[in-house]
Formats: sequence, C-alpha cells, structure tokens
Amino acid sequence: MVVHIDMSADVLARSRFAISPAQEVVYAVQWRGNHPMQHVRDWYVDGARSLARRELDLLTALIPERGYIPDFLMPAPSGDTGDITGDVERIRATAPDVVEHHLDIAFRGRPVRPEVLGLFDSTAALELWRRPMPELVARLLRQGPEVLAAEAADAVLSFFDAVIRPVWPKVRAVLQRDVERRSDRMAYRGAVAVLNDLGDGVAWTGHGVELDRPYDLRIDWADDGLVLVPSVALVGRVDFAAEQNLTPMIIYPADGTARLWEQQPRPHAARTVAALLGPTRATLLSTLRQGLSTSELSERLYWSEPTVSYHLKILLRAGLVESTRRGRRVLYRRTSLGTSLLAGTDPGADAARPADVTRGPGLP
Repeated sequence: MVVHIDMSADVLARSRFAISPAQEVVYAVQWRGNHPMQHVRDWYVDGARSLARRELDLLTALIPERGYIPDFLMPAPSGDTGDITGDVERIRATAPDVVEHHLDIAFRGRPVRPEVLGLFDSTAALELWRRPMPELVARLLRQGPEVLAAEAADAVLSFFDAVIRPVWPKVRAVLQRDVERRSDRMAYRGAVAVLNDLGDGVAWTGHGVELDRPYDLRIDWADDGLVLVPSVALVGRVDFAAEQNLTPMIIYPADGTARLWEQQPRPHAARTVAALLGPTRATLLSTLRQGLSTSELSERLYWSEPTVSYHLKILLRAGLVESTRRGRRVLYRRTSLGTSLLAGTDPGADAARPADVTRGPGLP
C-alpha cells in the first residue's frame, strides 16, 4: 500500500527546498522527551520546564505521540530563510474551515463531513485515525476555530523561543548545508536522483512519487512539483503533508544532524556502539522499551520485516538489544547498555527509561 503523488518528471523538476522551524517544534513535542537524538530530547525537557502549562498542554493535545497531526500546525514554508515568524503567521491565519477539516480527521465526536469521509474507504476506516478530543481543544474550539489556531500559533512560537531559538543559528546552518548540497545535486543530476536519496520509504516510479504507507491514497493536484523540507528532529521514514490544492510537502531527515548532538566519547562499550546508531537503528532502540517481535516492530514503524530484522541483528551484536523466546514468538528489548546510550550516560548510571513511543502515519 502506498501514497502515490501523480506527476511527470518535468513537474518533479519544479520542486523546491524550504526550511520550517515550526516542524522542528512539532516533532520535538511528538516524541515527549523520548527522541533517539539527544538535542531533541533536551528541547522537549527544556520546553516542558519553560512553557506555561496551558501552552504545553495545548501542544501535547494537538500533537499525539502516534497518529495524525493536524496539518495546519506544519504549514508549507515560503523559503529557506528559516524564519519562525512566517510559520507562526501562517498557522494563525489558517482558514477556520481548514482547521475544522483537520480536526474532523483527528478527533472523535465530530460530525463527518462528506469531503473528509471521501478521503477514506468508510466511516469505520476514518474512526481508526481519530482519538478522543481533549477538553482544552474542545473548549477553545467552542470559541471558534480561529481562536484555536491563534493559541496554537502562540504555543509553537513560545516553544521555539524558549528552547530552539538560542541554538537556531547552528540548526539553520545544518539545514541550509543540506539544502545547498541537494540543490547542487539536483542541478547536475536531476530531481529524480535527489528524490531517491531522501530516505526510507520514498521512490520515483516514472509516473509519480510513491511513499510507503499502510493505506492507499492518490494525490492528483501536484502541478508545481514538491516542497522538500529537511528536518533535524525527524527520524526514520520521510513524512508528508498534502492539503488539497496546495503543493505537497515531503519532510525528510537532514544530513549532518549528528553535529547537533555530538558528545564527548564515553568509556567502555558505549563509545564503540555509538558509531552504529544511524536514524533507523536509533528509532528501533528508542521503541524497544518493552518486548516486541519483528512483526510488531514492522507494524508500528511501517518498515518491512527484512529491514527490521537486519538492523536488529546489528543491535544484538552490539549488546544494545537482547532477545527472549515466548512460545513461537521472539521478543526484542533494549539492554541496560542500550538505555544508557539513549540517555547519554555511562552504562552504570541510573538512566531513566524512555516511554514506548512509536510514530504513526500522516494524512492529507
């Protein structure tokens, strides 16, 4: 099953790059301090300490740990300047009907409008995407969708100002280097070569772009290429947003992100195994707080079972993961060494274990 974005090679060549500070906020909040990369864990912890309780509550209410994130929180950026003001103003200016549309997908207890139901095979299929509406969201929505959008914009800006703005020059430099490198490659080798290098789960078919997802969807309004957005907080497969009649956006993990969370070499085995942690293995390790089978990991992370098995074997050999058999099932769980590595401590330290967090699919 895939998301297929219809376009010709000529249309793909119109694609452009952009930078979005708001998306870094969204991904940091989504992981709730359990992100496999140290700098994003720090962002959430610092944000939780710094933000007003109402602002943090609103962000966590709108941004689930797993599942659909309302697209108006991640508007398509206008360029590669990385200006948070533009992102925030676009969130604030979201049309009330668009806010309602996104909330219809996200939350239960709301009437199902035909244009929303038309995205799904049935009402039952839609309900699988919905979650209970938090009281804070319901209260703001009763004041009007524009009030909710304005408060969400303020909360995103507060989070950025509190924890990301002080390091934004360094973050932006990483993102801009990624854009420059890929733009040069696009100029010399074409957009298809760049697209196939964005990360797991995205490919050019000759007639369009396909994204691996656990559902089928066709996007037929990409008349101006794609907006390609690097992120230092996204891990694993690429993400996307495809609001109808707007240029589809693909968000991908930026190259060079490790510069933001490099630490001094640690003693013992941690110094050796740190070299093994690319984004895929780091995501697996973060997910394995509890025992999970290969098939369960595949289902949660939307990767193929061979991909999961390959990276699990490396983590097993490194001593970061252990396996136990229960009947016919083989369950994998990270070891104390794996937990220490994620927490940025020595193996003997009393490191807190991250919660079991997995990402879910996006939806237009």
